[in-house]
Amino acid sequence: MRGTIGLMLLAAGFILVAAPTGALAGADEGKAVYEKSCKTCHSIAGDAGKMASLGGKLDGVGGKHDAAWLKEYITNPKSKKPDSKMAKVTLTDQQLSDVVAYLATLK
Repeated sequence: MRGTIGLMLLAAGFILVAAPTGALAGADEGKAVYEKSCKTCHSIAGDAGKMASLGGKLDGVGGKHDAAWLKEYITNPKSKKPDSKMAKVTLTDQQLSDVVAYLATLK
């Protein structure tokens, strides 16, 4: 019995260590959303879309803004920057969370 409990605790510990953190959960999926929906007008580390001069670089954006700011800006850019040229982006709640998780990794 003691051996079984020990194995269960050990397995639970591995699960906790292997589970993604809240800040990184969805980042891989978010990168795919970025590639499909955002990259046309933006660049990261010199990898630029066709119209990147319009939207600009996103290098370091995760170190400049928190998740709440990024979500609001993506869905309603003028709410954060009245002179923004970015159009409102329509994403599902999951896509929005994922792309924000990805952008948060860009520090």
